Amino acid sequence: MTKTNSTFRRCSVFGVLTMLSLTLLLSCSGSGNSSGGKATEVATKAYDAFRQADWDTYASWMHPEALERFESILRPAFDVMIQVDSAGNAPEEFKFYDSTIKTEEFLSMQPQEFFAFSMGEITKAVPGLGDAMKGSMMEVIGEIAEGDTLVHVVVRTSAEAMGVGMTEVSVLTTRQSEGQYRLMLSGQIEGLATAIARGMGGR
Repeated sequence: MTKTNSTFRRCSVFGVLTMLSLTLLLSCSGSGNSSGGKATEVATKAYDAFRQADWDTYASWMHPEALERFESILRPAFDVMIQVDSAGNAPEEFKFYDSTIKTEEFLSMQPQEFFAFSMGEITKAVPGLGDAMKGSMMEVIGEIAEGDTLVHVVVRTSAEAMGVGMTEVSVLTTRQSEGQYRLMLSGQIEGLATAIARGMGGR
């Protein structure tokens, strides 16, 4: 078992699920005030994407700066897995966990694509995570506006894995991007990306 594989297998379902569920993505309309219930409607759709591990949809509701930050943390860890030969040539493919990845496609990924790809691989790598995500639930408690561009959203998430339930309440920060609110990168998901990067030897 490689160092990368053992790192992922040591991740508990609870730890990863908590980190991911607290990064539920919200998209709101408005001019800086609370969304008047629209965030709840969008959050429900977003959480459906989370439960189905639809990371392309999930990533589409993240703020561009959050996607760029995520990529800046995790991409170097993937890059070290691409074994360049003595002539400086990269292989056509490289192995990550149980997946074979085309190097050219990987290197050309934009931040949104990179996020969706990375979270998809993480979901596959952690045993039981996908099932726990499908069984999770989310409730929007309320919204608090701050200035003209920020809305903080309070959510309660719950899930069960291996017969044990958990509930978490968190405040998520969204910021306007092209007239809509998008989620900033939470400390939980940034911590997850950093931990994985370190385990892969990238940072």
